[in-house]
Amino acid sequence: IATGAAPKDISKDIAGLDNVPYWTYENVWNEFFSSIEEDINMMMSQKRVIVVGGGPIGCELSQAINRLGCSVTLVASSRLLPREEPEASEELQKVLEKEGIQVICNSRVISVTNTDTKGSEVQTIEAKLSSGEPIVGNHILVATGRVPNTKNMGLETLGIQIDSTSKGIKVNEKLETDIKGVYAAGDCTGDAQFTHYAGYQGAIAARNILLPLKDAGVLSEVPSTTFTDPEVASFGLTEQKAREEYGEESVSVAYRPLTGVDRAICEGVDAHGFLKIIYKSKNNQILGATIMAPSAGEMISELSVAKDAKLSFDALSKVMHSYPSYSIALQQMAAEVYYEKLKKNRGVYDLLKKAGL
Repeated sequence: IATGAAPKDISKDIAGLDNVPYWTYENVWNEFFSSIEEDINMMMSQKRVIVVGGGPIGCELSQAINRLGCSVTLVASSRLLPREEPEASEELQKVLEKEGIQVICNSRVISVTNTDTKGSEVQTIEAKLSSGEPIVGNHILVATGRVPNTKNMGLETLGIQIDSTSKGIKVNEKLETDIKGVYAAGDCTGDAQFTHYAGYQGAIAARNILLPLKDAGVLSEVPSTTFTDPEVASFGLTEQKAREEYGEESVSVAYRPLTGVDRAICEGVDAHGFLKIIYKSKNNQILGATIMAPSAGEMISELSVAKDAKLSFDALSKVMHSYPSYSIALQQMAAEVYYEKLKKNRGVYDLLKKAGL
């Protein structure tokens, strides 16, 4: 079963949404370009789009629509990209606002009203925020999450269980449901919703159906990238979660802003972005990372591979990177950790040196 997911229905949370045409990630581009043809007398700069949701989809589409010339207001119930490091949220908000997007955080749209006057050729929508403040637009894009496609399939008749929390199809680590021989993969399981992860699970599920000695298809960590400009990529634990799990003194952080990355300086994109690696203080084992940079989606893979291969963070200092690439910043940061390691063991090295080793 690989039925994917669909936009979450929040019509119960936003009064009047059922009576107002709105966009989702599924239909946004068809509707967007159709609206251009319908509003032929309206300049792009006059188009106002309200985006509800500050997650990856809301941020990506807000920036894209704004760069096409429209005025965009982005409303987020907390901070932008709430699952990412706070630094990423803050920096991305600065980027979007610098580009002209109005970002409203820690607020919710509670109602929408179509305020078209009779005979009006252009749709006008008024959205009321939880603060009582009204915002006005011509179109509204709802990007508040996705839910697994599991309804109207007769799954209950077969005895296939649905997880009460994720609303996805329950599977074991081999992706098999409660019914022997029936597997599920991808977004319909309620696991992390990423195209690359769904593709991976589909391949593993097919392999487990056809071959003996089944492989695990459920991963504890999945790298992800929000494709804004700059990109925001991450995997593993954030600093806060790492300290909660291992303790304050057991966790160390390597941090470098893009102002310290030569490639970013050369390309003039060092104003916003950073590299942040979380690792264990005792053995430098990588726990997680967040990168905000033009090539973040490519760079995060190196750290993910290093962690999976059980390499310590400082071990990357001995892996030669080309200069001036973005990724050489990882080697330089790892070298700083390596030098600190040498300092801690200076007494041992002095003894070995005296021994002629």
